[in-house]
Amino acid sequence: MEWLVLVHVLSAVLGLGPAFAFPFVMRKAETHQEMLRTVLLVNRLEMFPKIFGTLAVLSGLLLFWLGSYGSWLQVWILGTLLVYVAIEVLVVGFLNPAASKLQRVLVAQESVGAREGSAAAIQLYGRVRALHLWAGILGVAIFALMVLKP
Repeated sequence: MEWLVLVHVLSAVLGLGPAFAFPFVMRKAETHQEMLRTVLLVNRLEMFPKIFGTLAVLSGLLLFWLGSYGSWLQVWILGTLLVYVAIEVLVVGFLNPAASKLQRVLVAQESVGAREGSAAAIQLYGRVRALHLWAGILGVAIFALMVLKP
């Protein structure tokens, strides 16, 4: 059982750790090149939350089923699952479409030799950064629920 706890904790850190950094990586960028470079970097780093975040959820569910943690209706487990669902809705429903649109806009602008970010790209960049920030805040809530569980 200790190995499963180790897998769970390491996958949570490796999965959510980079996601906490995304709003900081996406610092204020004004030029087209800065925005494109940052968006492509975050796009590559998103493999960590996708792979290890999924592993953290699966190992957490396995730990719950194998352990004697009580009912699913406890605040820490139900709250964690609800916050995780909220993160997935935020990421899949809002963040990923906005980030994909931003990347398409930036790539299209690069093909015409743009040097400065357009107003639309700058606005969309800010939206993507804010969505990453909200996902990170919700991730902190998950960690808090996990640490404060009985």
